[in-house]
Amino acid sequence: PAVAKDLIRKQSGQDLTISKSARDFGLGHMNLGSLVAQMHHEVTILFTDIVGFTSMSQTVAPQQVMEFLHELFVRFDDLVGRDSLLWKVETIGDAFMVASGLEGVRTKSRKLTISHLSSIGSSLCPATAAVLFGKSALAEARTLTMPNSMQCQIRAGVHTGDVCSGVVGTRMPRYCLFGDTVN
Repeated sequence: PAVAKDLIRKQSGQDLTISKSARDFGLGHMNLGSLVAQMHHEVTILFTDIVGFTSMSQTVAPQQVMEFLHELFVRFDDLVGRDSLLWKVETIGDAFMVASGLEGVRTKSRKLTISHLSSIGSSLCPATAAVLFGKSALAEARTLTMPNSMQCQIRAGVHTGDVCSGVVGTRMPRYCLFGDTVN
């Protein structure tokens, strides 16, 4: 979100100005290197991982693994971009993490544009948006073949609850989510 980008720029010293979105979160008086944490309630976190990833990655060249992950995650990024309730938190190895319902994140009016799910409507709750993303990600993954010639299959898990967000670190700072909902 814009707030995360502002916090990262602020903490890294790249930009001493703070946007209106950051001020709206009460971050206008932040000191460089200071921790700013915000609680969010009823956020839905969706995690995916690739079935058979470890064994596949041990049998093919690392470059093939990277190319495959890039192709898959670009497709997931496109799905995230179609729904204003969703925010890509991070990828770690073969895991892809999405949050839905973070306050202040892409709060403009949303349109559900995932074509095969558009009949459901556009006034979805954050949990529903995350589940619809998960269904679309499952279908998208099945269209790819992994470098070991196996069809790509992913697992998806969802959890809803409270999270704390903030930017951690000053060298390559990252917008992170913490709490039992994430663990």
